[in-house]
This record gives sequence, structure tokens and C-alpha cells, in this order.
Amino acid sequence: MSNRKSFRNFASALYLGGSILAGGALLVSSPASAALCASTTSCTLNFTQGNGGSAFGTGNFGTLGLSRVGSTVTVTIDLAANFFIIGTGFPGAVGFSDSLGGGLTMAGFPANYSGFLSHGTSDLHFDGFGYFNNAAATTAPSPGSADALNVISFTVTGAGLNDVNQLLNLANPAGGDGLAYFVVDAINRNTSGAGAGNTGLLAVTGGGGPPVLVPEPQTLALLGLGLFAMTAFGRRKQLR
Repeated sequence: MSNRKSFRNFASALYLGGSILAGGALLVSSPASAALCASTTSCTLNFTQGNGGSAFGTGNFGTLGLSRVGSTVTVTIDLAANFFIIGTGFPGAVGFSDSLGGGLTMAGFPANYSGFLSHGTSDLHFDGFGYFNNAAATTAPSPGSADALNVISFTVTGAGLNDVNQLLNLANPAGGDGLAYFVVDAINRNTSGAGAGNTGLLAVTGGGGPPVLVPEPQTLALLGLGLFAMTAFGRRKQLR
């Protein structure tokens, strides 16, 4: 009788542990995706790659700062020394895609920068990096202008805008120069080095890989319960 009871306990523990582990495995198969920015309210990313025609290559070309209050995000682009933000014929001096379907409003541009486009589809072409649905500073200084700035800020406002990550989406379709989340039209006024004197696009690439997959909290909890059930049975058997 004792053997039969032990067998039933063993089978029950295996069933419980196996079921919980299987459930956890199913949850792991569809984990949450980590966002490009850890915070929903503020983020700083680097411009790390130039488009093919610029010959800028890769490096640290400056920063993109995003800061949200309510449904308004302040965008600050601060380029490396002797890189200036210009307009050379792209839809705007800045390109990015949102996950809200367009309809955004942009304002607060510095002098000599103005205008924006916010479309429902990604039809704004930014050379080798592909197509975005938003363009900021549709009017900007020319490459030779003394009015071109190294740092600009502007605001982006939209209904449902509650996370800075909503403004960080890959160009789609992407271009041949790699994946890009955010681009800026620039001139390199350095007199030496890669792409010296050239104009081109600088991109936030975010590392160029897929989103990092992380287990959801409930997955970890279920896996822990399954292991606990199996361990508890093992200990009980040793005590007998």
C-alpha cells in the first residue's frame, strides 16, 4: 500500500512539475521584447553610422536625446565637433518613424529650421537607410550656410504618445546601408579624416540587431513552481 501511495505521489509530482514547466516553456516561446530605451520618459542614443555615399563610416557622431513630458517629446540632436545639421534634398533634415500611424505635430525649431511631415505610411525616402513616415525640419540651412547648427531641439506631440520608444522604429523598407532608427542630414566640416568635407546621413542603428528577448515575470514564476514541486517530492522520498 505504501509503495502504491509513493508511486501516486511520484506520478502527481511529475505531472505537476511537467505541466508547469511546459506552460513556462510556452510562455518563453513568445517573450516580451526589450525596447531600445529602458525608460519611457528619457533616453540618449548615439549616431553611429554614415550612409554609403557619405564615406563617414562608423563611429561616435553625436547623440540623440529624447525627453517626454505628457504626450510631448523633446528631441535634441547634438552632433560631434564640426558636424552640422543641414538640408540637402531629403524630405527633411531629420527622419524617423513612429508606431502611432503618423499625424504627429512638430514645433519649437531653432531659427532657420522649420516645417515637418508626418504620414500614415513610410513613404519618405532617406537615401541608403530607407523609408520613414516622419520628417522634421523640411526647411534647413544649405551645406555652405553659416546658419547651420551643430545642436538643434524640437518637440513632437501626438495623441497616445506615452513612450519615447514610440518614436524609435526601424526604417521600413530598409535601405542597403543597414538598419536605422533615426537619421539626420549633416555635413562634415572637418579638414581630415573619414568623409571630411562631405555631406550625408548619420543614423542611430541601435546595434543593428533584433530586439533582445527577455522572459516575462510570469514565466519565471511558473518555472520556479515547477522546480519547487519536483524538488519537494525528492526531499520527501529521502526522508522516508
